[in-house]
Amino acid sequence: LTAELGELVFHGIAMRPSSPTGIGHIGERYVVLLPGNPVSCLCAYDFFGGRIIRRLGGRPAEWPYRRVRKPLRRKAVSVVGRTDYLRVRSTEDGVEPLAVSGASVLSSTTRADGFVVIPPDCEGYPPGTEVDVFLYDDVPDVDLIAAVR
Repeated sequence: LTAELGELVFHGIAMRPSSPTGIGHIGERYVVLLPGNPVSCLCAYDFFGGRIIRRLGGRPAEWPYRRVRKPLRRKAVSVVGRTDYLRVRSTEDGVEPLAVSGASVLSSTTRADGFVVIPPDCEGYPPGTEVDVFLYDDVPDVDLIAAVR
């Protein structure tokens, strides 16, 4: 529909999760095509939709997440030619990549404290590599249910 009424700039990206993402416009309005899987949708929004909205609102396009550098406690595997959005769990001595079996596994994000971006020119990182971690929340290990009781 976007291509028929306007221009579809791209549809399909070399990124996991989020490969079916697209961007286009109809007249002066941007159209962001987000994947149907929840984790893919969050990732695509972070990389594309949120940045567009922040820029249109006069704000910097950068992610609104706090960034820290921490060592990986286990290796992180990727495929050259693809960007990976790796969900991680933060600990005092590093970050632990979460084992996931697919983009639709919402529990991988609900258990994550943040994410690491593995660029397309990288096969991943060995244990001990210092990586940039984008934290979803500034308050680690808070039991929200207990906090509101």
